Amino acid sequence: MNIHQSNLKLRSGKFSIEKHQYENIGLNERMVSMFLGGILISRGIKRPLKAQFLYGAYLTYRAFTGRCLLYERLGIDASKPHAINIRGEFVIERPAAEVYAYWRNLNNLPGSVKHLLSVEIEEENLSKWKSNVMGNLFAIDWNAEIVKDEPGHLIGWRSIPGSLFHHVGRVEFAKTSNPQETLLKIVLSYHPPAGGLGLGLAKLLNPYFESLLKKEIKTFKHTIETTTQRQA
Repeated sequence: MNIHQSNLKLRSGKFSIEKHQYENIGLNERMVSMFLGGILISRGIKRPLKAQFLYGAYLTYRAFTGRCLLYERLGIDASKPHAINIRGEFVIERPAAEVYAYWRNLNNLPGSVKHLLSVEIEEENLSKWKSNVMGNLFAIDWNAEIVKDEPGHLIGWRSIPGSLFHHVGRVEFAKTSNPQETLLKIVLSYHPPAGGLGLGLAKLLNPYFESLLKKEIKTFKHTIETTTQRQA
């Protein structure tokens, strides 16, 4: 039986495999993983089946691929900066101009907000803050500057470069149908440190911070309402 030679010829073609490169950690975290992975591997090289070497190998994998399997399971993408926002609205039974003036005098705040230990005014729009927002574990210090000031209406601020707690914030003093009331609108936005680890921790702590914000503003509300009533 004759087999046509043409049937045996292989036709050349272009083949490709589509590769999906999924990265969920950022460059800084990859560099840290590379550094720590190298240390652990070098220390555990003589015992490659022990935990130290395996942890080092996994960190090295994270560094080269930009992929963290744990973050993937938790639905965390730390490859891009993520801002965590905390919002709240509260009714203060005092006129908006009065509430604004009380807040704008930063010296009033430590006595009106429970976890705020001190505020030191260094310049007109620059101040140093200290808070024990994490309870008695440790105090947090940061420097902030007021970047927007609309008398009677709005105050916006941000932490300055080098501060431990990087954030921006805004408090709005909105009028209501009752001229003796103010709708206080607060927005805090911060970028958690430590990549996906910090992002995951921030998500866990967010309910705590939201609850804390409510308690703090209730304290502020009680203080300003009773203080201004006594003065009147």
